[in-house]
Amino acid sequence: MNDRPAAASDEELALEARAGSRRSFEELAARYGRRLGAFLGPKIASRQDIEDIIQQTLLNLFRHIDHYDPRWKFSTWAYTAAGRLAISHFRNQAKTKKIVATAAEIPAVASDTAAGTSDANIWERARALPAAQYQALWLFYAEEMSIREVTRVMNKSSIAVRSLLHRGRLSLGALLGGSGEAPTPALAEPRQGKFIYLKENSG
Repeated sequence: MNDRPAAASDEELALEARAGSRRSFEELAARYGRRLGAFLGPKIASRQDIEDIIQQTLLNLFRHIDHYDPRWKFSTWAYTAAGRLAISHFRNQAKTKKIVATAAEIPAVASDTAAGTSDANIWERARALPAAQYQALWLFYAEEMSIREVTRVMNKSSIAVRSLLHRGRLSLGALLGGSGEAPTPALAEPRQGKFIYLKENSG
């Protein structure tokens, strides 16, 4: 029983949190602190702003957990909330106040912006891409979201998302190719954030 939160899926934890389990939400907060940081990193320069937005996102999710719809992945709901806060951050940057989530309302979480996978170096290199390309790649490959889910988070059409993914793969391939033969990006299935780069045969 004590191992239940760590073993449960995000969606199971969200439903348990919706039913009143604070411990289940604490597990979700621990899982998503770093992941939201990786999502926001290329778009927001200030680490403090990133940490503030992560904390506010988690606080909002905690306050509105009773509105969670199990028809959607919890990650879709979480990233959509973070994306909306990021937009508000840019609109109100001049008068943005530091966001503080009290310990009584939500647990503190680590918001390290590293991807936290064996492909962390590739994701670090990917930060040089335009923010929208990076975010589309991150959601589709690292978070394993469907095109439909990515469109919901990014508030873009499926055509726009597919275009971002295509251009992002090409751009990332060029970044990683170095001199000489540029790698052609292909991605493994299941995705799980794993990138495979296949050298094209010369001649």
